[in-house]
Amino acid sequence: MIAVPKNADADALLEAFVQWTDETGIEMYEAQEEAILELFTGANVVLNTPTGSGKSLVAVALHFRSLARGERSVYTSPI
Repeated sequence: MIAVPKNADADALLEAFVQWTDETGIEMYEAQEEAILELFTGANVVLNTPTGSGKSLVAVALHFRSLARGERSVYTSPI
């Protein structure tokens, strides 16, 4: 379970998400770490990596950030 302090800044939210990945045994790829870091600082990101490289975890991170901030989050993906 992720403990998120109220009114957490980007650094605290990032730390909480990374803690969750560590606790669940998820080892992030470098591209995931870089994309998540950029997204948590408010940057726009286009992540162009091969199938199976973890783009969905990056989406989960952004959902986490949005929900923790009381925002709405939508993820679409072509199938």
